[in-house]
Amino acid sequence: MPRALSFRTPLCLLTVLLLAACGGDAPKDDAPAEAAAAVAQPGAPASSEVADPISVEDIGRWEKGMAAELAAVQGSGAKLESARTGEDTLSALMGVQEMTTTPVGAEAAGMDQERYKTVRSNLAAAVAYLTPHLGGIDTTKLSVAQREEMREMNAAQLRQLEGAVPAEVIEALKPKAEALRKKEIELAGARLKGAGM
Repeated sequence: MPRALSFRTPLCLLTVLLLAACGGDAPKDDAPAEAAAAVAQPGAPASSEVADPISVEDIGRWEKGMAAELAAVQGSGAKLESARTGEDTLSALMGVQEMTTTPVGAEAAGMDQERYKTVRSNLAAAVAYLTPHLGGIDTTKLSVAQREEMREMNAAQLRQLEGAVPAEVIEALKPKAEALRKKEIELAGARLKGAGM
């Protein structure tokens, strides 16, 4: 398995292994029909709402959502430490995963889950392009020409995001980008720690 994969993959594999070890049930044959019914349920966000460009106000909403997700992950991590049964352990491990914390983050952000996932994904990408020195390449070891090339590449990536993240949102992100990126890295680290990794 390539090392470049995100931490979500090992967490999912760990969960599958734990389910198998605990005698978890195999998926039902009608699972695809249930999934289709869930998508068709009333109250699901309209696709246009999910695809709407992100607003400046969404930055604060994402920040609230991240804080709520971090609190949920830390709570599950504490449960893992005190787990006494396999079921307790599995429940705690599931609690640190993104699919479990997304509803918590969405509620704190005041959004439906699909809109929250869209906002989270796009703002996280924008923040990463604005702060390449955090959680990525050590830019101090690059030459001036390499730093300029990276700056131009990141600027090009931000321009590509403009359909989802308008220029005014990018401008509003700039002063907060480093703090938001650090929170995002903290959340990723807490997920790993909460999974005992």
